[in-house]
Amino acid sequence: MSTPDRNNDSEATESSILTLKRWPDLLDPASLIALAWTLAQIAFVIWPSIDTLAQRALHVGFALALAVTMFGRDRSTMVRHAYALLGILAFVPALYIAWNAGYLTGERVQGLDGVTPVQFGLGLFFIVALFEAGRRSLGLGLTIFSALFVLYFFLGPYLPGALGHRYSGLERFVDTEFLSLQGVFGVPVGVSVSTVFYFIFFAAIYDVYGGGKMIIQLAFALTGRAVGGPAKAAVVSSGLLGSVSGSAVANVMSTGIFTIPLMKRVGYAPTFAGAVEAAASTGGQLVPPVMGAAAFIMADYLQVPYQTIVLAAILPAAVYYLALLLMVDLKARAENLGVTDSSEHSPIREVIASRGHLLIPLAWLVYRIVSGFPVENSALEASVITVIVGTLRAGTRRSLLTIVEALIVSAERTVVVALPCALAGVVVAIIAFTGLGTKFTGTMIWLSGGNLWLLLSFTMLASLILGTGMPTTSAYIMAAVLLAPALTAIGVTPITAHFFIFYFAILSMVTPPVALAAYAAASISRASASGTGWSAFRLSMPGFLIPFGIVMHPGMLLIGTLGDTIWGLVTVIFGFGCIAIALIGWFLRPIQMPWRLLFVALGILSILPDLWTTAAAFILFAAATAWLGLNRDKHRLGQTAS
Repeated sequence: MSTPDRNNDSEATESSILTLKRWPDLLDPASLIALAWTLAQIAFVIWPSIDTLAQRALHVGFALALAVTMFGRDRSTMVRHAYALLGILAFVPALYIAWNAGYLTGERVQGLDGVTPVQFGLGLFFIVALFEAGRRSLGLGLTIFSALFVLYFFLGPYLPGALGHRYSGLERFVDTEFLSLQGVFGVPVGVSVSTVFYFIFFAAIYDVYGGGKMIIQLAFALTGRAVGGPAKAAVVSSGLLGSVSGSAVANVMSTGIFTIPLMKRVGYAPTFAGAVEAAASTGGQLVPPVMGAAAFIMADYLQVPYQTIVLAAILPAAVYYLALLLMVDLKARAENLGVTDSSEHSPIREVIASRGHLLIPLAWLVYRIVSGFPVENSALEASVITVIVGTLRAGTRRSLLTIVEALIVSAERTVVVALPCALAGVVVAIIAFTGLGTKFTGTMIWLSGGNLWLLLSFTMLASLILGTGMPTTSAYIMAAVLLAPALTAIGVTPITAHFFIFYFAILSMVTPPVALAAYAAASISRASASGTGWSAFRLSMPGFLIPFGIVMHPGMLLIGTLGDTIWGLVTVIFGFGCIAIALIGWFLRPIQMPWRLLFVALGILSILPDLWTTAAAFILFAAATAWLGLNRDKHRLGQTAS
């Protein structure tokens, strides 16, 4: 079994991304396109005067060309070259937009100036290629969802009542989606090109130099000897690594190869082991400083500095991982699971001595973001610092070929962010120009009767449904456009409303029927994908209280007074603690269904804003604890006698 190796520092074991063996491997068409994309992104930072539309068009063009070219990998030479040619053709429309960006944004009047035959042909070809690449790269979920909105765009004039609209026509569609900053090249792509790429770039560089392995070793050093140590190490390492990677599935594949086998070794069932890793990796998108692409889009929607989002996310993220730690601890105690041997993990002093210098880039990244520096500059600076400090130590020094590969991998990993952002841009433009967003908001408020709890419940369900089979970024964008306005319309502050849907867009990664993070974990644990998905869902259920707690107690987002913050934390922690007890069925001793139902009720009551309701929940919890504690010895005697 593979465990975190504390002695082997060879390049081959440092990172999960190393595939190039020699320089000629760079001649692969996909590698060349990826390298060109990364160099273009670096140029955008060096020369920020490059037109915004040109940057976004090139970003999507490179993503589309790379995705198409990668379809031909591991095929015959003829097929590989055919896909490379298709990739180049897919890049041509984006190149046209970039070349004419000054005219399109400065002189041309959208909706008044006609669409030329060249623009019409290039636009249709580009959008069709985007949908096909999305289908093959991202699956049917987002592609079908986006296609339904396109269908709504064209059928609008024929629909009855409030659903109908007059904004239609193929020429207008191409004009809106291809020739402006409102469609494919809209806000979601803007965030991908100006922010997300650079953090993916930093994560790749950091991974190459052994930063990911250091984080895993630190987690095992901190929690390895505790009850349920491997599961707790999975929670801690996934949270720390997720704060850099911002991707649930990538997080699972990076840390799960170490944590899942160890969890199985000490007695956790394969489905539960995979579920722990999936839930913990999903939560990595909640952890500052990176958090994932959706967080950057949130900052753009709210028109606030990214550091505002980072600061607001600190306490909810900490509470989420505290809930997971409590769940795995209760599970370990309920099943009397053992601990790992000390030989399975390195002492913390040894980890710090060999790799502690890799904490410097992380510290610098956090400092620069919190200080208000542009996030893309901060990520690039942290990447450069990683190369410098990594090269200064022989154990983490890397070859130039390895660094070049990190540049290539950065682009390859960004494909699964850039393409959904482009498809989401198509949908956002249709929602805006047809007025569907306003209609949807009115419908949500009408269905809930203006009741906050009902509206929150509807919003939660809709966010989870929107996230079915979708990347978190796309799920958040759809929810932000369709659902957040309904919450703000009845008085929820914008940042609170967006954090509410942000959490559920993320939790959709572990919510059946399509739980992508859980399926990735199941491939490692060799357990049922469906069983792992449902187990991950149950494991993350205490976290479902956190978004409601944020709305009831905005102090958790560092809004308001210190007293509001402390009170919010106390009630939410108490609430998910009760839910965790009910789900595991163990508190001081095994508990049966009546007790479990009681703890569920106490958990829900605790987050209500009414002081007396919360006080009653605390009193009932104290009484239940006393009763279960007094009868614990009798229960043990009964078990022994049987």
